[in-house]
Amino acid sequence: MHVDERSAVRLVRLAGAAVLAVGIALAIVMPQKAVTRNVEGLAGAVIGFELATTPEEVFGILGAPDHPQRAATVGAMDRANRIDFLFMLAYPVLAVAIARLLVARGLAPGAFATIVGGLALVMVAGDFIENRQLLALSHLTDPAAMAEPLARLRTATVWKWAALFLSALATARFVWRDASAWRWSAVVFAAAGLLGLSGIVWLPGVEWGANVIGIAWVWSWIHALRA
Repeated sequence: MHVDERSAVRLVRLAGAAVLAVGIALAIVMPQKAVTRNVEGLAGAVIGFELATTPEEVFGILGAPDHPQRAATVGAMDRANRIDFLFMLAYPVLAVAIARLLVARGLAPGAFATIVGGLALVMVAGDFIENRQLLALSHLTDPAAMAEPLARLRTATVWKWAALFLSALATARFVWRDASAWRWSAVVFAAAGLLGLSGIVWLPGVEWGANVIGIAWVWSWIHALRA
């Protein structure tokens, strides 16, 4: 697969700018803390909601039906999840753009961009299903009615995060071959992937991995701006 380096750099610039802009918007509107109690080991309310598995955890994050903070928290969470429909397009495109840049520089085989493209589709599909369940769960107050959305949420979340963190690990391998200082971002990509996948046994690893991958993305975007 032939990839033009200039077009690959432009795509990283555009996708990186989109990720940064939407990420800032999310940070502004999202609720910062759970109303009463988050999923054990997690700090952020949004990722806690994504990883919630029981009605009790949902109520702890959003507030019980009669809690005075529930309405404001649900409103903020819904706004964040609607904006996330844009973010779910931006970050997979950035992952593919970085892969294409590595292919264009001869640092990765052509098939790498195709593989990351496949993982990106899993990210988008998983995130879409996840958001639909979150928007439904935020307006449910009957614990029995939450069972099916929580089950779908769990499946979608697992696939989304697995695709993202596997992509990060694969990217780390090939970024390390770059001759510029960008090669050191491979350490960040690898850390994000390993931390995220550790969520299989240590749930906070998902949150740590998500935060660290953001650093790798910004680093790659700045590299493209300077290229």
